[in-house]
Amino acid sequence: MASFSRTLRSGLPRVPGGDAWPVGGAVTTPPSSVAAPAPGAGSHHRSAPAQAAGLLAGPATAPQASTETAPQAAAPKLAVEQPEATASTNSRRGLPRIPAGEPWPPAGNLAVAVHAGNVQAPAESESDSIASQAHESQPVAKNEACTDTPIGAPTATDTIGEIETPLRRGLPRTSGGDPWPPAGLAPLLPAATSATPADSVPIAPPETVPQAPQPPQVAPATQLPAPTQTAPTPKPAVTASPIELKRAKPKREPIMIGPKRLAQWVRLVILGAAGTIATAAILVLSARGVTTLPDVPEFLARYPGEYNLPEFVEPGFAGWVNWTHFLNVFLMVLIIRSGLQVRQQQKPPAFWTPKRGGKKISINLWLHTSLDLLWLANGIVFIVLLFASGHWARIVPTSWEVFPNAASALLQYMTLEWPVENGWDNYNSLQQLMYFLVVFVAAPLAAITGVRMSEWWPKEAKTLNKLYPAPLARAIHFPTMLFFVVFILIHVFLVFATGALRNLNHMFGGTDLVNWIGFWWFTAAVAVIAGAWFAARPLVLAPIANLFGKVTNR
Repeated sequence: MASFSRTLRSGLPRVPGGDAWPVGGAVTTPPSSVAAPAPGAGSHHRSAPAQAAGLLAGPATAPQASTETAPQAAAPKLAVEQPEATASTNSRRGLPRIPAGEPWPPAGNLAVAVHAGNVQAPAESESDSIASQAHESQPVAKNEACTDTPIGAPTATDTIGEIETPLRRGLPRTSGGDPWPPAGLAPLLPAATSATPADSVPIAPPETVPQAPQPPQVAPATQLPAPTQTAPTPKPAVTASPIELKRAKPKREPIMIGPKRLAQWVRLVILGAAGTIATAAILVLSARGVTTLPDVPEFLARYPGEYNLPEFVEPGFAGWVNWTHFLNVFLMVLIIRSGLQVRQQQKPPAFWTPKRGGKKISINLWLHTSLDLLWLANGIVFIVLLFASGHWARIVPTSWEVFPNAASALLQYMTLEWPVENGWDNYNSLQQLMYFLVVFVAAPLAAITGVRMSEWWPKEAKTLNKLYPAPLARAIHFPTMLFFVVFILIHVFLVFATGALRNLNHMFGGTDLVNWIGFWWFTAAVAVIAGAWFAARPLVLAPIANLFGKVTNR
């Protein structure tokens, strides 16, 4: 009986600053069992045990099948006594354990001891089947010698049976605890074949023999040709098609105008224009149908659309009328813009605080309030001069005939057969009623509701606040603004539709002639209003607001 010895390979220390684990030295491997193929198996399977152990000797006996060790056995088993063999191999050296040290482990030979014990082999026919299936199903184990021995085939260091080896311990499970797992021995079971016949006979393991850690298995095998390495073929450059490049472009952010996108505003304008044209067409056709009814032509002849003014009213327009009219348009446009900003704002761009102290308000609300004060001042000047000059009779009805004449003028406008225009001397009755409504009803209503919602309103006047609550003022103020917007649009449309040059001369040129003077003054006025519209920003407003208070970012 022979024994094999080898040098134990040490690993990393178990504790900081300790020695390498396990401690180096020679290890003798106790006898183990090696499976022997049955006679009749392939030559490849029969030669592997002989090359590993050196020899398999002893007469083969055929004991009776044991139901305790192999309850599922269907055939008798053969027991073969194997002698002990010895072999040695060079140790594989790795990296040094300390910087600039020698490679580890030291140079030397590894002695391997293999003991052939009792091996129970299945019958010849079953052995052939098992060996053939194992060879076909097991992958090739590749080691330093490049063998083609299938995994699971008996080699020089393979043992069949249960062998215990010291456990390899790792880091502790708890802080400051002992290494895990606890010190002890663990059994090593042979690797099972991936394909085992259903009627195969399991091999009973021998008694457990304590031994040192088993060295790495060295499997003798036939040299395989080294694989040839070929340079990787460069992949051709992939170029995207124009359609893919177009799809890969990031989407542009939509242009926002207030709470809606530009495309949404365009759709709304188109739908609004289409609806307006359709409504106008229906009204025109309806009005023309009304003029064909009985007594309607006589009504239009009796009430042409205007009545005579009192004798004290002078014709024409004074200079103060033209200037107050321009300032009214200028301020009204900016008031509507700032009012919408106040209504829609979520986070104001800046805040304004009065010099004498008071509530902090947004800079948009400051602009809206300041424009309201200027607009009220302009309106007061207009009213005073209107009554001082006797010009009030042009926009204040002085006869009950104003109502039938206004109905006649409205019917004529709807049929697109404009009533006689003579604005230099007299307005028609529909114009007179509308101007009276704007100057003496809508403007005061907008001022009163605006003051109620402002900071100037006394908060402590409980009786006054109960009689005139803020929600009521808010419900009136916004519709009043919409009324002004509709009035301005219709007014501008009629100015251009009923004689643009003459009407523009009345409002901006102060003359009854038909020339381009009023048009150019109107163009300059529009340019000033547009410039003020775009200049009404916090960057421009902050220096002006600082003259009357303090502007802050929060």
